[in-house]
Amino acid sequence: MTMADNKFDRAVDRARGNGAKDTEMAPVTPPSALVGKATETDVAEMLSGKYEVAPQIASLEEGDKIEGILEGEGPMAEVNDPTTGEVREIRTWIIANASGTARVSILTSAQLERKLPPFVGGFVKIVRGKDIKTNGGRRVADYLVGGERLPDGKKRTWARPPMIDATAEAKQLPAGTPETAAAQPNGAAAS
Repeated sequence: MTMADNKFDRAVDRARGNGAKDTEMAPVTPPSALVGKATETDVAEMLSGKYEVAPQIASLEEGDKIEGILEGEGPMAEVNDPTTGEVREIRTWIIANASGTARVSILTSAQLERKLPPFVGGFVKIVRGKDIKTNGGRRVADYLVGGERLPDGKKRTWARPPMIDATAEAKQLPAGTPETAAAQPNGAAAS
């Protein structure tokens, strides 16, 4: 038996729970300079503006507000759906304070999807209103969203672009095709 076969056999024995226990690896402890218990001073220092901090998840209850610079869409968040029990991915929005040293990430909603995009890159204030019952028996949160006015009297638009361009020139079908024959009065073929 070679040395390699012996190592292989020992590895198989360890994986199966057999063999000598003295060859198992001891747990590795990370250096104390990297890992330790956080103190209130540590947290206060991180939030003091000395560091740029990744977004923290925030949940808004009725009457709560959040204000700051709307950076845009954030990463997907995994949320446990209380009605079905399954885990769903939901989009988020990231809002930063003026200096960019603190950020929060909030879950999106159908209303926020429609109301927030015109404010990306600017100041926004969001107030969570009451829950509203829908026709399907579900409840949705009402949100009041506002931001600073645009310069020079410009107005934001929340209208969606039209699905069909009504101003586009109509294309003509080539003569003699079955489609053009069907379009002729009384189904007469084009000559």
